[in-house]
Amino acid sequence: MITTTGIAFLIASFGFGFCAFRFFNAFQKIGGLRSGSRIGVLLSVFFIGLAFHSLVLAIGGLFFANIPDALYALVTIDHLILGVDTALGVYLGFYVLFPRFSPWPATILTLIFGLLVTWFTITTHPLPHIVEGRSIDLGLSQWLNTYLYYLLLLNIAVPFLIFTKNLFYAKTRDVKTISIIIVILTIIGLINVSIKFTALLSHITSFQTYISDILLGVLGLLFIAAFLFFPIIAGWTSRRSLEERQ
Repeated sequence: MITTTGIAFLIASFGFGFCAFRFFNAFQKIGGLRSGSRIGVLLSVFFIGLAFHSLVLAIGGLFFANIPDALYALVTIDHLILGVDTALGVYLGFYVLFPRFSPWPATILTLIFGLLVTWFTITTHPLPHIVEGRSIDLGLSQWLNTYLYYLLLLNIAVPFLIFTKNLFYAKTRDVKTISIIIVILTIIGLINVSIKFTALLSHITSFQTYISDILLGVLGLLFIAAFLFFPIIAGWTSRRSLEERQ
């Protein structure tokens, strides 16, 4: 059975992937590692991690929704990827926001927390199942659900803080525009995980997982629009304008 969860995470994986590609492309244009800055490559790897995180859950939601044990194994792998990616994000956050401080203590603590979430997922052995709207409930215990929510909040906070800083300090219009886009998208991401992992809408509807899937799909489409279609249209418009001048 194809689920809305699988479709939503598939769209999100493409969105994060295109975002990573654009950051890596921009990083190469400024000289790559020879430029002396690792921000571009770290951002690229961070969003690639999010793409893999989403892709694993997409595979589960599209091909293994009716096989709880297989879905459980994919969820466990996903939590491991998310933990490592969040640790990388914390390293990146310190590198950009607090360059005078060593990023390693916070990075290691975050990695340990992510590994604990993965370990607890293994030991509690939740069985994800399909709920209303063909969405997948991970079947996590309440306390593990809370831990995963905190891990996701930390993951979302990194790009939000980095690009909020860029929004105020960037000197070029393009960087400011990208910063605004990322900040808005991270706010949507925060709302999405809050709907899914808290009781934010539980008193209104039992379809909160389905609503979260829809919002995640919209988020993925916005990433695709911002980092695939808009650059293509902008490049085409620029070339056409240059040809007209000639």
